[in-house]
Parts: sequence; C-alpha cells; structure tokens
Amino acid sequence: MKTYLKCAISVSGGLGDMISFIPIFTKFPGFLVLSDLYKELFSLYDLDVIWWEEKKSEVENFLKISFEIRKRKPNFVYGTYPNGRRINVLLTLSSGIKIFCDDQNYSFKRLTSIAKIFPKAYPIYIPFGKKESYVSINSKILGVVPDYPFDLKEKEEYKEEAELFSKEKYIAIHPTSRYESRQWDLEKFIGISKRILKKGFKVLFILGKGEEQTLKAIINQLMSEIAVKKIHILYGEPLTKVISYVKRAHMFVGNDSAIAHIAGVSGIKTFVIYGYTRYYHTAPYGAEVIRLDLPCSPCYNFAKGELAVPKECKYNIACLRNITEDMVWGKISNFI
Repeated sequence: MKTYLKCAISVSGGLGDMISFIPIFTKFPGFLVLSDLYKELFSLYDLDVIWWEEKKSEVENFLKISFEIRKRKPNFVYGTYPNGRRINVLLTLSSGIKIFCDDQNYSFKRLTSIAKIFPKAYPIYIPFGKKESYVSINSKILGVVPDYPFDLKEKEEYKEEAELFSKEKYIAIHPTSRYESRQWDLEKFIGISKRILKKGFKVLFILGKGEEQTLKAIINQLMSEIAVKKIHILYGEPLTKVISYVKRAHMFVGNDSAIAHIAGVSGIKTFVIYGYTRYYHTAPYGAEVIRLDLPCSPCYNFAKGELAVPKECKYNIACLRNITEDMVWGKISNFI
C-alpha cells in the first residue's frame, strides 16, 4: 500500500481550539504547523512540528514555513478550522493536494476561501450556520477519529502538587475570559462559590496574569474562607500547572474560555456559561452549556470579531448578563 505524507496547518485558532484539538493531532499521521505560543503545551507530546514564530513577521514566517513544507513534499496539506488568513496563505504557498473547510462566511478582511481558487484545492463545504463543533469539523478535514475523554499530559512537579491538593474534593471556577464581553458577573461566581462551600467542597479559582482586579475582588470578599484554606487561587500560573489542577477537580464551572476546554477534554463534569458566541461550534467536549435562548443569540460572527459585539448589541449583551445565580446553581447543584 502506498504511503502518503501529510501536513496539517493550524496557526489561526485560539488556545481553547488548540487544547480541544490535541486528541486529533496526537492521532494525525503526519507533521504539523503550529504557533509557538503553545510550544510549552505541545512539547509534552511526541509530535513532528514546524513552529510559527510569533516574534517574527508574517512575511518571514510565510517564507520560512512554506519552504519547509515544500522541502518535505507532502502529498496532502490540510488546513484546520477556523481557517484564518495565516492558514489560507500557507495553503496557497504549499505543494500537494489542499483540503480545508470553506464555511462561505466571507468578508473583505477575512479571505476564507483564498486557497480554493488554486489548483489541487478540495474544500469541504460546511456552512457557517451549521450546528457542528469545531472538533467534529476538524475530524472530518484531517480524517481522524479522536479519543475523548483524553488524558492530557502533565509536568511531573505539577502532577505531584495537584495530587496532594486533590486529597480533599474541590470544584474549579474560572470567572474570567480573554474578552470582557464573555465574562459572567464576578459577584455571581462568588455567590456560587459560597454555595459550594456549604456543600463541603473546597473551591479553586483560576486566574491569568494581568487579572489583578479580579484577584483583589475575590480576596476582599472571601478573605475568611481563604484564611481557613477552603478557597484557593491559582493566579498567573503556567498552563501546564493549570491542567494538573483542573483535570483532578470534581467539577468545573466557568465562562467560554480555554480553561473550560481543559476540563471538557479531561472528562470531568463541565458547566460553561455562554452568551453571544456559537456554543454549538466552540463548547468544550461533553460540557453542559448554560445559556439564555434569546431570539438574537448566538450572534457572534468571527468575520467581524469579538470587539464588534459590545458595539453592535442593542441589549447590553442580555444573553449573558441576564443569566442569574439561581439558574446556574440549579444546573450544577445536582452534581455536587
């Protein structure tokens, strides 16, 4: 049987996408092109990777990576979805048969289908409005059936630390997100944490670097609980450490974010609070989505971008703001 060399280009997705794609990439029979933003994460796996170097210009990366791909002479080059400009240009510059998703969601700035006008291009047509997850779409593109739940790899020092911490059951809460417009009210998260404590569980808040205001608010309102070690906070820790803690939690509650994908991929009970984003595309594996089924939601279109939503929404993002603490507690309390 003839062996075909394959290449998968995935340099346009966010961290959550990359985490959810790990089970796909580890089964992909070829080499990958990935952003070095995620080098610490992917270096834990036995993968053949050409790195997109974020400190270099796009032109430098396009030239270097396309040269490397052509040098290896793959028979098939795949572009993962969402396929932004980086993926499209690299597909165009690469040799071999090109397979990618064309969602027909075009804009002047987002040249989604640039590769399809070139020879040897075979787009898979999946309309943007179709209710299908990114994981499912990329499984079709790359021809891989991933294994979920998936045992995310860990660094040994973080694994030992998290195992010691997990001797008492805890629930992980991630109250932030990359975009403020995706964040459920912090006061409601704090209210949920107090209810969890009454059920006899510890609470682990997870915060990223630069989220000092959220950190201060949690400390100010939960000082006594922190003092008796019922509430713990991971602040600005490496992603590999966060993985070790999240995958050992009894449950995860949080916003639409990358941390939620760690929980979903790991197979723990996961609740994600959604507003305007397309939950059927981006929800973590196995997650229970908590949302208001408003006529205008979901409205997010990544051709326009996240920053357009607060400007264009006439209802002050009611789809997220109007989700009450009682609604969330009603969903999660049966699993505590």
